[in-house]
Amino acid sequence: MRVRYLLSLCVSIAGASGYLLFPTAEEQLAMLARDGRTSEASGRLTELLALAQRDPALMAAAARVHERSGRFKRAAELLELYVGERPADTRALDWLASLYEAGKDPAGATHALARAFAIAPTRARLSALLDLYRLQERADEERALLKTVTDPDLLRPVDVERFGVLLSWAGEQEAALATLRRADALLPAESEVGRFVLFDILMALGLHDEAAGRADGWVEGWRGKPWLGVHVTRSMARRGNRARAEALGRRVIEAKPETRFYLARVVAEDGNRPTATALLESWPTRGAEPPADEIAQYLAAAEAVGDAAALWRKVWAILGEPAWLDAHAALAEALAQRQGFGVIAPIRYRLSWETLRRRPLFGVRLALYEGNPVLARRLLADVTPTALAPAAQREWAALLAQVLGDQRALAVLSDLGRRRALPVDLVPVQAQLAAALGDGPEHARAMGELRRLAQAPAGASRVR
Repeated sequence: MRVRYLLSLCVSIAGASGYLLFPTAEEQLAMLARDGRTSEASGRLTELLALAQRDPALMAAAARVHERSGRFKRAAELLELYVGERPADTRALDWLASLYEAGKDPAGATHALARAFAIAPTRARLSALLDLYRLQERADEERALLKTVTDPDLLRPVDVERFGVLLSWAGEQEAALATLRRADALLPAESEVGRFVLFDILMALGLHDEAAGRADGWVEGWRGKPWLGVHVTRSMARRGNRARAEALGRRVIEAKPETRFYLARVVAEDGNRPTATALLESWPTRGAEPPADEIAQYLAAAEAVGDAAALWRKVWAILGEPAWLDAHAALAEALAQRQGFGVIAPIRYRLSWETLRRRPLFGVRLALYEGNPVLARRLLADVTPTALAPAAQREWAALLAQVLGDQRALAVLSDLGRRRALPVDLVPVQAQLAAALGDGPEHARAMGELRRLAQAPAGASRVR
């Protein structure tokens, strides 16, 4: 009897151990999904669901199987059954939100995250939830959620900024002002949207000193976005705050000097010409010869300002620097281009031979205007066509024919061709001129050169 009892006990223990070691249904599904055996897991899942084994653990395991197979919508449906039984499981709700996002269902993800956040507020959940509201343009719900947040550590700086903007849109200006002031202290230097709104609120409330002071501090951070500084300067000028606008404008120019002429021009076009004139006063930088592109930009801005006296003071100041011959030539040419040769009559005596040599094509046009062919020929003879840009080369050839006549111009082009000094872009000019003059040999030579150039590999020399 004692032996039979011991044998019976051993069998019972072995059976119980086998039962405990045998995996549960959900464990089987999890292991199959983990091992990538999704088709087997799907078959087993179908069997279990057919047996109505709908306990929460099974639903979670089933959701995992469908997720691994890329069936996110079905996975979310099953996980919804799970959280229906365990609504306080925030980890499951986070998972549910990720399933909805993977399934391109932002509304479902938003609902799941909102439930998780209500149970256990965290910065990560709040950030993700706010981003989803913005993605769906659900501004009212976004603003309502932000109003419920009492722990400032849950908010990113961009959330504080966004909250201030939303309050402004809703007409809650006082609350928006307080929020955007806080955001201004938190945001990185290059941020702009909330600061624009803050600036406009301050201006609307008559807090111009604060607006100007804050904008002055923002300009340096906006160095890479100079149009932002232009905006606040224009806005200040439009409000009639000339001194503040000028100070802001100078700050913008200091941070980004190339902004000066555009800023002055648009301020003038807004009707604030005295402010625009003041912004141009400090150009050119004392002791530095201005480059040609700045001279052209200055004249465009000065023309928009319309202060002729200020313009001519600047012209005489530049001409008063004897060593600035390049600037003298560039200034005279820019003036003539904008207003005709007659406008430079008062300064003509300051344009020396050395000055005109800096811009010989302009000098030739000026000499022709003045009826001085000798000066025109001297300047043309001083030009090396290969040193010119293609457009300037064509202008040189046209002036050559105008000053010397077609026959002599063709002789010059042909001579340059024989010496391999004729730019490629002027070979068609040579051919056309030879054809017009009936010079068969020169025309044949030019056409032969054109055929050779057409067959030449890319990157061949631009000179014959």
